[in-house]
Amino acid sequence: MTACRRLSFLFALGLVLMSPVAAMAQVLVMVSGQPITSNDVSQRMKLHQLIERKSPGQKQVLEELIDEKIKIMQASRFSIEVEKKEIDRMFASVAERSGRTAEQLEQGFAQQGLRAQTFKDKLQADYVWGQYVRARAPVVNVRDSDVFAALNQQGQTQMVATEYTLRPIVLVVPGGSNAYGARLAEANALRSRFNGCDDGLTMVKGMKETVIRSPVSRLSSEIPEKMRAVLDKTEVGRLTPPEVSQSGVEIFAVCAKREVKGESSKKRDVKEELATAQFQEQSKRMLAELRKTMLIQYTR
Repeated sequence: MTACRRLSFLFALGLVLMSPVAAMAQVLVMVSGQPITSNDVSQRMKLHQLIERKSPGQKQVLEELIDEKIKIMQASRFSIEVEKKEIDRMFASVAERSGRTAEQLEQGFAQQGLRAQTFKDKLQADYVWGQYVRARAPVVNVRDSDVFAALNQQGQTQMVATEYTLRPIVLVVPGGSNAYGARLAEANALRSRFNGCDDGLTMVKGMKETVIRSPVSRLSSEIPEKMRAVLDKTEVGRLTPPEVSQSGVEIFAVCAKREVKGESSKKRDVKEELATAQFQEQSKRMLAELRKTMLIQYTR
């Protein structure tokens, strides 16, 4: 079978396998066998208008949907997925921030001719792609000199604070499980054995159903007094007392403490802005490379 005939076959197969709703709409593009229709574009344009108060053009929205197809497919290849209940939770969180329930937000969408699933599809793509980029891209590194330069431009007041470098560790407890007691005991036992972030984190990696999250930095001026007292009492290279969280039992490895002069209460905000810019640049570069490898067939 020639290359041209193979492309035609894949395109035709995609049309046959697509849902009845998609089949009724005009197919605008096939992304590695998955269709994007005029209805998908129309729905996404409504979403932009309702959520962001923007009215992007059809071409821009179509390219956005192509990118999301690629993001989901690539993340899936590395087994990065998100359960429906987690997407529903994110949807409910958005509704709560707007002062409504998930049902009220869905009803509001419906009144404007927008399916809630359109927004949930975007939440899914954003989530799995974020996980993929964090797993595959270099660690984002924002230099303090860049942060201080930004703060100086804002004329921030000089001060001194303690900066903590932490590694969050989660002993996962599945939803509906009664294993919190056992995992708390496991966390307390780990505290007695943990001695230094290098060797200690290597040991944690061998534990079942335990996640080590990316390192984070926290300033004493930006965290609650109770948490600051816990971190001050915890020696470098040791673990904080365990706490129950939504994901399971969470503890923090205190990997470094240092005095920071010329500090500002806004340092975290500025650092996050710079880190976000770096992350977005990495994401953009990775997506551009992936687009070169995908079979994208425009129908017009």
